[in-house]
Amino acid sequence: MHSRLARNFLKGLVGALAIALAISIFTATNASVSFYYSITDLGTLGGNFSEAKGLNDAGQVVGDATNNQPNFVRHAFLWNNGTMTDLGTLGGISSSASSINNKGQVVGQSDTIDDPYGGARHAFLWDSGTMIAFDNLDSQYSFASGINNKGQVVGSSGQAFMWNNGTTTVLGTLGSDSNSSAEDINYAGQVVGTSFSDDVSSRAFLWDNGTMINLGNLGGSRSSASGINQAGRVIGFSETSNGYFHAFLWNNGTMTDLGTLGGNESHAYGMNKVGKVVGSSETSSGDSHAFLWNNGKMFDLNNLLPNNSGWVLWYAKDINNRGQIVGYGSFQNQARAFLLTPVLITN
Repeated sequence: MHSRLARNFLKGLVGALAIALAISIFTATNASVSFYYSITDLGTLGGNFSEAKGLNDAGQVVGDATNNQPNFVRHAFLWNNGTMTDLGTLGGISSSASSINNKGQVVGQSDTIDDPYGGARHAFLWDSGTMIAFDNLDSQYSFASGINNKGQVVGSSGQAFMWNNGTTTVLGTLGSDSNSSAEDINYAGQVVGTSFSDDVSSRAFLWDNGTMINLGNLGGSRSSASGINQAGRVIGFSETSNGYFHAFLWNNGTMTDLGTLGGNESHAYGMNKVGKVVGSSETSSGDSHAFLWNNGKMFDLNNLLPNNSGWVLWYAKDINNRGQIVGYGSFQNQARAFLLTPVLITN
């Protein structure tokens, strides 16, 4: 069934544990079909802060949250079906998870036992309860940013790398750039990220089968790619000719400016297989609000919340192929991770 975004939004419905968000109306032959979102507070590990960064198609969420230790140290977490699990560290004080695939494998970064207070931080792969460090990376500081459903991992240890079944490939840089960072990888093994020069300029890249391609910019000198879907579409943010950063969608050689929510800047962080994009944008008042971009339109998710919801959604960090969205915002005066789940209603 083909569908299109409606011009008007439905009012949110408030439940005991969830807030329903009306974001789009779809018209069928004999019925009106409405999509809502329920919002779930993912909680913390005992502290007062949590941030969701990635999710898979099963609705499992990863990120980092403070625990109940002194100074509210952050640990990587895996949230599944209402339970937040502390993934631990590589022997140090803190850790953070950035991505999860459909097998439940998690990647991120952790302090190590050699330097527990953060001087040495290593990329990790967490699988079936065990956190493994990427010890073969030639750096005291590394992080893993993305993992695909084959278990291939990308990140940075000074330069962008791809890890596959124990073998690490350094992806290099664009031209004379000094370092690079990989952010995401799709099932085909295409990698996106950023290549950096010594003069602090940066360029978004697409790495495909050994070749690194400069994706260009929106008129400025800096750009960065943050995600890629199975169709090879790339998202990120680029400096414009007026010096501000705007979220972009790159497809087949063309970089499209996704605009803003009325303010100066926006950043895209996540995209699913049908090209729906999530991120954060400044509003006309200068606040940062989470957005959903679909079919040429950017929507402020906060405009769809009822006045008494208690939530202000700051960042949307990822969206899965079921349309679920994760990120973080303010709830009861605390920074909390959230999960939005579509609810289908047929009238």
